[in-house]
Amino acid sequence: MDFEQLVCYSQTLILFLLLLSYLISYRNQDSTKDKSNIELTCPSCDFLLSGEEINFCNKCGNSVSHSKGLALEK
Repeated sequence: MDFEQLVCYSQTLILFLLLLSYLISYRNQDSTKDKSNIELTCPSCDFLLSGEEINFCNKCGNSVSHSKGLALEK
């Protein structure tokens, strides 16, 4: 096996591994994007709230949670 053939095969293998890692990373990024957007309703006015850090209702100002993503339920 020539040196040039060895270089060609190794470059092909490196490109394949980079493509595989990119696809895995892209797939994980899509699944975490869906989880970050939380939607819930305000317990006092039933207004639909959406976002990552929901602490207060945008419509009535009622306290919805004490910390990130923790909804208060009665």
